[in-house]
Amino acid sequence: MIENTEYLWSQISEAAYAFGPRLITAIVVVLIGYILAKWLVKHFTRPIAIWLKRPALVKPALTAIKYLIIVIFILIGLRIVGIELTNILLSATIMSVIVGVVVAPIAANFISGAFLLSDRPYDVGDLIHIPNLDRTGFVKEITMSYTRILTLEDTSLVVPNRRMRDRDVENFTQGDLRIKRTFDFEISYDSDLDKAREVTKKAAGEVEGVITKQKRVTLMSTYYPITPQTRVKEFGDNGIKLQTVYWLETPYYLKRMNSKVAYNIYKKLMENDIEIPYPHRQIIMNEDKTREK
Repeated sequence: MIENTEYLWSQISEAAYAFGPRLITAIVVVLIGYILAKWLVKHFTRPIAIWLKRPALVKPALTAIKYLIIVIFILIGLRIVGIELTNILLSATIMSVIVGVVVAPIAANFISGAFLLSDRPYDVGDLIHIPNLDRTGFVKEITMSYTRILTLEDTSLVVPNRRMRDRDVENFTQGDLRIKRTFDFEISYDSDLDKAREVTKKAAGEVEGVITKQKRVTLMSTYYPITPQTRVKEFGDNGIKLQTVYWLETPYYLKRMNSKVAYNIYKKLMENDIEIPYPHRQIIMNEDKTREK
């Protein structure tokens, strides 16, 4: 028994003596890689920011460089202690089958984030609208996994990048800040149509922030009128449906501006005795049946 114990202890001592220096060397290599990664991130932040020319890309790029360097030095350390890369790849293949269901959504977010950062459908500071969610707000942060939006209700909306790529996004501030808006209303058939169109057109133009000095805007080599216009939309059951089209100088405060235009149009219609129709209902009661009940 004593001989077996001494033999086992000698084998452990020999293994520790042979493996110990390699393990220490591997740990030192990994520490050097970690220190080198932090040093590169610290001293190359500005050059990378100048090269990329996009603030949103700087942090993801530096994070990717940092972890790439650390992974490379970890692989070198594993090679020093005798663990081959082929064995690691085989284990990774087996583990990928097991955790694929969990990792797939996370990977999809990161891949979508890379596409969003490269395609640039929107940038930090842009005012965007997501029709699927019916939410409007400013892009506050774009990461590799999610987009953070500061809504007009002063709430923080976090949307995974995978969902942002699947949804339609309207960007109000990319390129030209001018934006087209419409307001629909009705007038009665007895009202003066020409007068209604004229006074509502002027009413929209009187609101501060509505473009009145420029005559037209060029969109894809096509000219469109930019001054307020009131058009006949259709003939409804209760009256003539009109639509006032106007352009704003900036896309900010859309709800407030639409409210101001609507209020001014209503005021001008009332001042000019132009009737806004509403449905009339006549209720007829049968007295005989009422008495029977």
